[in-house]
Amino acid sequence: MILRSAIALLVVLFGSIGGPAIAQEPARPASVAKPTVTALMIDVTIARRLGDKVLSSTPYQLAVIPDLRASLRIGGDVPVPTTTITPGQGDKPATVGASYSYRTIGTNIDVLAGAGTDGQYRLTLTIEESSIYAPEQAPPSAKATGAPAFRSFKSNNNIALRDGQSLDYVVATDRISGEVYRVSVKLTVVK
Repeated sequence: MILRSAIALLVVLFGSIGGPAIAQEPARPASVAKPTVTALMIDVTIARRLGDKVLSSTPYQLAVIPDLRASLRIGGDVPVPTTTITPGQGDKPATVGASYSYRTIGTNIDVLAGAGTDGQYRLTLTIEESSIYAPEQAPPSAKATGAPAFRSFKSNNNIALRDGQSLDYVVATDRISGEVYRVSVKLTVVK
């Protein structure tokens, strides 16, 4: 009787004599909703004016995930001439030649976005733009040599915007050409 009770207990515990034990599946957690990632579309427009005349208005658009950095680099390389003089030796006269180095011009934009308070988003914007002065706007030293003259614009700022809000956050005047730079930023939430 004791043997039969022991066998019955083993059958209950192991399913059947000699058979594998029946393992119960662990309880599954209730379905977990996948987190939704909100992207932010950041529109940056860099405009240059001279008096009432619009010289350029260039738009850029970057998608940014909150708490991550987005970067944009666009431009090209421009040859910059360098005069080289080889001194004469003996009967040979000095020679004048030219060589070229390259300088990168264009636009660099870095954006870091984070959630703020009251439905606002904090933006850290770094903008660098470089270009060549038109010959008539070049500084006198560049006009005298015929070498290209480069302009540069740099801005680093922290602002807070809500969905759909825009802001002209930088207005600056180039002291050489008199051109006015204006940087506008607009934030749009994409769900």
